[in-house]
Amino acid sequence: MPGLVPALLSFVPVSALLLSLNALDTYRLLTLRRVVWAVLAGVAAALVCYPLNTLNFARWGGDYAFLGAPALEEVAKAAYIFYCIARHRVAFPVDAAVTGFAVGAGFALLENLVYLYQLPAPDSPMVWLVRGLGTALMHGGATAIVAMGTVTLAARWRWWAALPSLALAITLHILYNLGTMPALERTALILLTLPALLAAVFWKSERMLAGWLHGKLDSDIEVLGMMESGTFLASPRGRYLEALRDSFPPEVVADLFCLIRLSVELSAQAKGDLLRRELGFPDEPDPGRAAMLKEMAYLEENIGMVGRAAIAPLLPMSARDRWERQRVK
Repeated sequence: MPGLVPALLSFVPVSALLLSLNALDTYRLLTLRRVVWAVLAGVAAALVCYPLNTLNFARWGGDYAFLGAPALEEVAKAAYIFYCIARHRVAFPVDAAVTGFAVGAGFALLENLVYLYQLPAPDSPMVWLVRGLGTALMHGGATAIVAMGTVTLAARWRWWAALPSLALAITLHILYNLGTMPALERTALILLTLPALLAAVFWKSERMLAGWLHGKLDSDIEVLGMMESGTFLASPRGRYLEALRDSFPPEVVADLFCLIRLSVELSAQAKGDLLRRELGFPDEPDPGRAAMLKEMAYLEENIGMVGRAAIAPLLPMSARDRWERQRVK
């Protein structure tokens, strides 16, 4: 069919930008398999939106196409982002940007192919190339904004953290649909600004991740050293744990101590893996991790809800702490 080649070619630069973003992730926060799943999630979002947009367009006409469709599509694309954040699979602007852009790219791929069969063939293949590229960059950039904004605002997952970035993405989508400038100039503007914006976010996020990684690793090593040397109970954390002896049976206090140790060990291992990836070394699976995670689950169940609440000051469970445990599963 005329236009099929340029329509598919429009996905090539978007794929190149996606792979470039993934390559900029020096800590390898995302595997290629996770990126592919994000693309497929975008395709699924497009499959959901297509019949809904068709019905709503037939009922509301052109106003829906310019105003209603952007809101529906951005929410549908963001659903996978929210799932990843809620499940602690994404925790930094770097992996959020790659995931969001991949979802948007998958959405745009299917959308362009649908439009290819619905719209008459243009006089010039360049029309499809510009249209496809501009749409793909818009969808990818908008969802990347949602992902980066939500991760940045949500120290712990809260649904309202997504609202500002989601509103911004919908607004940008509406402005794109309104076509206030010609398609070629619009695509060129996105192509010039989006990579620069994402590169700046990556640079800032990588520095933040490096600071968090090294600082937290030093703290984990310090705690493990105190536990090995027997000086842990003399530290503020140890004195807090000692104070719990008046509230819990001795065996529960012993479980609390073991839980702290396992948590710190796994935390240090996860950070060590990230540092090895940064240096270019391959992952080395640790067969003992599964047993450690199983023991942690047993200890958490054994100490109960009250015990977990009592030990919370010693075991912070921020979004990034939960993401860290997710990485070793």
